[in-house]
Amino acid sequence: MPRFLKSFCFAILAIAASVALNAAAEQAARVRVAFVIDDGPVPEHNAQYLALFAREKVHVSFSLEGRYVDAHPEMCRAVSEAGHEINNHSYTHPHFKQLDDAAIQREVRDTQAAIQKAAGHAPKWFWAPFLEKDDRLVAAVRAAGLEYYPLEKFHFIGSMDWESTTYAATVRTNCTTNIKDGTVILIHEWPNTTFEEMPAIITELKHQGVQFVTFSELVDGK
Repeated sequence: MPRFLKSFCFAILAIAASVALNAAAEQAARVRVAFVIDDGPVPEHNAQYLALFAREKVHVSFSLEGRYVDAHPEMCRAVSEAGHEINNHSYTHPHFKQLDDAAIQREVRDTQAAIQKAAGHAPKWFWAPFLEKDDRLVAAVRAAGLEYYPLEKFHFIGSMDWESTTYAATVRTNCTTNIKDGTVILIHEWPNTTFEEMPAIITELKHQGVQFVTFSELVDGK
């Protein structure tokens, strides 16, 4: 092989190796975080959250209740049009273990129908109130064409914002501490403390180098 051709081949191999190393380093360094926001859409905060996320170029997963979607279909549609993911979070936020089979099926099915009507597409994921799970609920979720969140595969952080005794500073600390790749952070749409702390939470997570993704993107490895 001529010397110039050998040199050319070595150069190509060196470039390929460098690209592979850079890609591997980027993969190893990335910290993907998915926010899941429960219990909306809430009139007091929904539009403000959408405006904040648009400004910060952040996409999240909204877990919506069917009763609120039926009451505020325009908010559900706005969430979808802003590029956020929508999850089925039941119709009335019940304790499913206290319901009979027919009621469980209605909770899942009616919410799916409400979101389909408002947003023009049906959710992929079911996120259960109180994170409850049993065989009857899983069966109803699958029968409705949904998937139950495989939360056990990810690093889960609860903000604790649903507790009235949780201070705003504690919510911020909970949402920004012990962050690693594949983290799911649960917050709620209705607490004033969470809404007030979100700009600071996003700023701190960006400082940590976080890549904000939806839950589906986290599952798909994006």
